[in-house]
This record gives sequence, structure tokens and C-alpha cells, in this order.
Amino acid sequence: MWKLFFDVSYALSFLIIVPKWRRKFRDWTLFGYREKLDDLLKTCPELRGAKMKLTKGGGSLAFIFDDGYVYRVRKRESEAIDVFPRLAREKRITDALREYISVAIPNIEIIRGKKFVFYKTKFIPGVILANLPARVLNKQSDKIAAQLAKFLQQLHGANPKSIADLANKDKNHHWVHTDLCSNILIDPKTYKITGVIDWEWTTFGNISADFHSLYNRRRKMRRTEIPIKTVIKYFE
Repeated sequence: MWKLFFDVSYALSFLIIVPKWRRKFRDWTLFGYREKLDDLLKTCPELRGAKMKLTKGGGSLAFIFDDGYVYRVRKRESEAIDVFPRLAREKRITDALREYISVAIPNIEIIRGKKFVFYKTKFIPGVILANLPARVLNKQSDKIAAQLAKFLQQLHGANPKSIADLANKDKNHHWVHTDLCSNILIDPKTYKITGVIDWEWTTFGNISADFHSLYNRRRKMRRTEIPIKTVIKYFE
């Protein structure tokens, strides 16, 4: 769906006569979609001719190819010097935390294009938890909350030595995701959590940050019992 929209919009952009306005439209409305895709295909020529889907969310565009991998790139930030340190940090954190967590989290491979930086991850199936209807979330709230509580206990209990330099010395602090609400993937048939994505803002801080992000970021989640049940099950 998004690929069709971006392809049609890009084609229509040729009708914009003034080059400066045409460039602005492509950069700010289409997030430089075609330029980024071309850079990826030149960097990874084996992807040429492969079937591709496009999604967007948060701060990224995601190219999903039939090789089973997702290639993400920032919507707005283009220069490697700006993006690479954050991706490298996210990779360090996810690599270190993976052994402590039972659901899938991204295994990141950083790819430097000529102009853009991409990060490649194995496709994790599922839909965003907060995108399911509120009535479904309420009906499945006990099952979902139990899984979230287990995930948060695993995350907050993790203390990898390999990323100790990114932590502080506060004994009351733990590793926290901080942006859970739109990044929990769930199987819409079984309601099992399949993965947690987008660890860019993970930090060493108070566990309340995760409960806050689960409750306060999306209005729909505030209309369900999942956040409060997750807290109860977490501390039981």
C-alpha cells in the first residue's frame, strides 16, 4: 500500500515545474524515498529484482524484501556521521540484551551506503499491539499483560557486562526500553508477543519509564486494562 502511494506520488512530482519545489516535495513529503531506495540497491545489488514492500513508522522508512530481511533508514536524517553512532549504540545494546529476553529483538547489521546508513534486521512477523482494536485488547488483556510483565522482568533484570560502560552507578536503575507502546509485535491469531523492535531510545534508568510508555503514549492503550494488569503481574 505505502509503496504504491510513494511510487505514484514520485511520478506525479514531475508535474511540479519549479525544481526547488519538486525537490522539497520529494524530501519532505516522500522522505527522499526514491533516493534512499536507489542508494540501497546500489549498495546491495543482490536485492535488484526482488519483491519489496514499504512501510513507514516512527522516524524510519522500512524496505521489506522477499529475502526475509528489513532494511530501515531514517526519514529525515541522511548523513552517516549523524546516524551511525546511534545505530552502533542500538546494535551494542540489542546484541547484549538478546540472551536475556525470550521474545525476538532485532539482530542489527549496519550497512553504509554512499549517502545513507541502513540497518538490516531479520523480519519479525506480527502486528503492532496498539493497532489492534480496543475491544480485542481488553478481551485478551490477561494473556497480553502476563507476557509483557515477563518481558519487562527479563529486561529490567538484565545486566550485561559488555554494555556496562553505557550504564550509570545508580543501584535503583535498570535497562529500560522507554518506547514500548508502538513497538510491541503480536500474533493477531494467538495473541502471543512475537518481538519488540526499535531500541534506539533504550537507556539505563527507572523502570517507571517503561510502564509510563506503555500507558501514556497511545490513547487506545489508556482505554484498556493492559497497562495496569501488566504492573500488577510484574510485581506479583
